[in-house]
Amino acid sequence: EEKAGDSLPWTLYKDGVRELTLLEGFEGEELERLLDLLPRARRAQAVDDDLLTMLWEQQFQFLQYRYVELALEGVPIDPNAEPGRWPAGLGNVVEEPARAIEAARAEQHEAQAAAEPGDATGGGGEAGAAAPPPSGVVRMEDFDSSLYFLEEEEVRYLKTELDAEYAADLRHVVLDALLDIFELQVDPLVRKEVVSNVDALTLHLLAGRQFANVAYLLRETGAMLERAREVQPETRDRLKGLADRLSDPAALSQLLQAMDEAESLPPQQDLEELFLQLRPAALGTIFGWLSQSNNATLRPLLEGAADRLAASHTGEVVRLIASGEGPVAMEAVRRAGALRTPAAVGALSKVLNEPFRDLRVAAVTALVDIATPGAMQALERAIDDTDRDVRIAAIRALAARAHKPALPRVSAVVKSKEVRDADRTERLALFELYGLLCGDAGVPFLDELLNGKGGIFSRKEDPELRACAAIALGKVATSRARESLQKASGEKDVVVRSAVARALRGGAAE
Repeated sequence: EEKAGDSLPWTLYKDGVRELTLLEGFEGEELERLLDLLPRARRAQAVDDDLLTMLWEQQFQFLQYRYVELALEGVPIDPNAEPGRWPAGLGNVVEEPARAIEAARAEQHEAQAAAEPGDATGGGGEAGAAAPPPSGVVRMEDFDSSLYFLEEEEVRYLKTELDAEYAADLRHVVLDALLDIFELQVDPLVRKEVVSNVDALTLHLLAGRQFANVAYLLRETGAMLERAREVQPETRDRLKGLADRLSDPAALSQLLQAMDEAESLPPQQDLEELFLQLRPAALGTIFGWLSQSNNATLRPLLEGAADRLAASHTGEVVRLIASGEGPVAMEAVRRAGALRTPAAVGALSKVLNEPFRDLRVAAVTALVDIATPGAMQALERAIDDTDRDVRIAAIRALAARAHKPALPRVSAVVKSKEVRDADRTERLALFELYGLLCGDAGVPFLDELLNGKGGIFSRKEDPELRACAAIALGKVATSRARESLQKASGEKDVVVRSAVARALRGGAAE
């Protein structure tokens, strides 16, 4: 070679190759492949293109080689070494890495000792007198002083970064990458492929119960669509429809059923984030599952999602009241009352005509909570309901609000023959309401019930009915009402006398 640095031994040595063994059969194809590699190895500059890598990639069958990692040799190649020659002291065989390190270190110590001025006179001190370490012994302090030793702060930094890397959720990275591609690439074909991948990933994440990642995807998709430009309408609708498809009753029912039957649920925060992305269409499905869920952990989360959706979408609540599905309508009625939604009064009024007693009772309670004039007017009609519980609930609701416009209907019921067939609880509630609404105008009627028409041969009413009249007079609480009660204070019937005494005490207190 004209240049000694291009010689074959030096080319092998500088890349760590210490021994080559050529087996029978090498002289064929593998020889040509090796000769093709050598010029490339001489021209290679990057670490990834060194000769060792090239040899490994070729997978030679008849060429064997041994090498030493240069980083483990402990010292760099001597820049003053003569190219094309083996370094003195290493011989023609490959030594074990530890022994090679010690031999190189010994040579360095000898060279340093010879270079010091004190060595020429024999007064070199400890450095000149120190003997090189015995061959084959590795000392930790040699490695501590090496170029690649890390300080304590650097080790802590690396550990922190490694922990953060392993703790990071790579699914977020994948989702972010897809959304970035969609935002930056305006090619419709590219965006359609991204949407297809997002759909597939959504199903995969749901199946893997990665609910936080699904919520993250839905949230980031909405934000990305606001920034993206030149998005075709059908593509935009398809991405926006991710949350709608998740909120579809069929899909959401399957998801909630899987959660309800699961032995353990994902973290509560993950489920809350998922439910925050649901659309109003999910409200009916959630209402239905509230009545049938047996999972004590899932139910509070469904309650929270129902509260949020109902408060934000009262129109959907009103629609569900008239859905005709018993559990869904019942929950919608309760939510309408809790939210005190005036828009639900019309739907609740229609519920009072439904055949389901529990639903009508819930509607009465909701109308009481709403308490608008329209709601109270609807309650008046419930006084004539066919079910006793509905009637009592309506009567007590009107009494709690002292709704005077209900007086004509209440008066008609009190003076009808049907009141005598009602049980004691209903009659008492009805007369209390009448006493609150009638004022002095109702005292003559109540006095006649309590004390009779007068005369020796007048027949008095049933004691329980008279007791109800006394309670009503106590609610009137005027001077005329007290006079009527005092006339009956000497009544012999225990039931009537007790009711009169209670009414007088109540009137006095008022």
